[in-house]
This record gives sequence, structure tokens and C-alpha cells, in this order.
Amino acid sequence: MDRSERIGLGVSATGHLLIIAMLAFGLFHWSMPTPVAPPSMDVALTDKIALESRAQSHEAVQTAQAEALGASEPDAAPPEPAAKPEPEPLPKPAPKPVKAEEAKPNKDKDKDKDRAKPKTRAELAKAMQDLARTDKSKPAKANMLGDVLKGLDAPTKSDSTSTAAAGNAPLSPEAARALRAEITRQLKPFWRAPTGVDADKLITVLTWRLNSDGSLASGPTLVKQDGKTVSNFPQQQLHVEAAIRAVRAAAPFRLPPDLYDSWKYIKEFSFDKRL
Repeated sequence: MDRSERIGLGVSATGHLLIIAMLAFGLFHWSMPTPVAPPSMDVALTDKIALESRAQSHEAVQTAQAEALGASEPDAAPPEPAAKPEPEPLPKPAPKPVKAEEAKPNKDKDKDKDRAKPKTRAELAKAMQDLARTDKSKPAKANMLGDVLKGLDAPTKSDSTSTAAAGNAPLSPEAARALRAEITRQLKPFWRAPTGVDADKLITVLTWRLNSDGSLASGPTLVKQDGKTVSNFPQQQLHVEAAIRAVRAAAPFRLPPDLYDSWKYIKEFSFDKRL
């Protein structure tokens, strides 16, 4: 063993010896503290006589207080509730005047009396004359084209010069509309408009020339087409073909020959769904 080990061993042995000596002589002994008893409390027990005396003294105090304050008055009876006043009756509405109502039946009675009065012969005759005038003044309803063309087919006493002059004369607006309506009437049975999305917006305009007997001289050809959209593109060409087919099927047209100069060239004719 070297020197350092010997020193450590000596120190350790010395420490152990000191601990053993301290335990042997009671250096670590200590006395337990003695518990402190709580202070005693004196309790005085009262007997029955003391209780009775105290009760009597309490009643005496109450009696003295009652004498000092005076006897309490009995509670007053609650006041009777006041009677509710009866609501006053509402005033009755004033009756409506019946003058106007009474006057109406009187007027009706007067009318009935007037109707009941027999008419004189003069009044009856006048009424018959007015009725006859009314019937004569009403024009008979006829086809506008028939009115325009009335008497054209019948033989006339005018010479060929006057007939040619009448044919070259321009038609009035009413006669032109009537002539166009007649052409439409003859085309309508052969017109079949194509169906599809936005097909009803298409309007095809054609032109064609006619011979004097109503047959086709040239055409029909397309002038323009309105109402075109992206949706009705497939129906556009079908619409044109249907219009051309209707014109060819309707020919020859039955139109008045004396007005040939007015219908020999159909400049623009529109075909739509409402033809």
C-alpha cells in the first residue's frame, strides 16, 4: 500500500470510531415534548327554578313593553273595492241617407213605364224606316281581292286601249295588299317550314318572274335570309329549299290577267313560319 491509501484508510477508520462513540454516549438522544393539556372550561348547570324565573322575567318584560306602547289596535278591515264604472254605450251610427237608394227604383219604374207605353203608328213606321236604312248601309263582307278584281273577267264595252291603260296603271296600296294576300293563299298549302332550334327566326326572301298564264318564267332565286343564328345553322339551307319548292309547286298561279303587269315580277316575297 502506498502512502495515500494508508492515509485514506486511517481517516475512514477514525470517522467510524467517532460515530460509534457518539451513539454510545447518547449525543443524538433528545427528549420527546410533553403534550400540553387544553385549559379546562367551567360549566355551570342551571336548575329548573332558574329556568322558570328567567321565563317569568321575560314575560314581565313583554308586559311592560305592551303597557308602554299601549294595546295594539285591531287591524282595520280592508276597504271594499270600489265598484268599476259601467262603460258608456257607444253612440249608434247615424243611419245612412236613403234618398239615392229610393231614387233608383223610381227611375227603374219610370223606365218600365216608358217601355210599357204603346207606341203610336208614326213611331212604329219611323222605327221600321231606320231599320231598313241600317240594313242597306252595312256593306257586304267580301274578299278584298274579289272587290279589286270584280268585273275583270266579265266582258266590257271599253276598247283594248283603255284595257291596256288600266293594266299599266299602278295598283293602290289596298289592291297591292290584296294581290299579295292571294299569292300567299296559293303558296301556303305547299309551304313546310323546317323545325329545330331557332328555326322560327329564319326569314327567307325570294324573287321570281311569271308568264301571263301564271307559270314560272324564271327563278325562284334567293334574295336574302334574315334571322340567322349559330343554333339554326343546320336549318338555314333547308329553309331556302323549302321556300323554292313551295313556289314551284304552287305554279301556275291563278291571278287576274288584266293585272299581269303588277304580278309578272315578284320582286321580294318573304317566307317565315307565320306564312
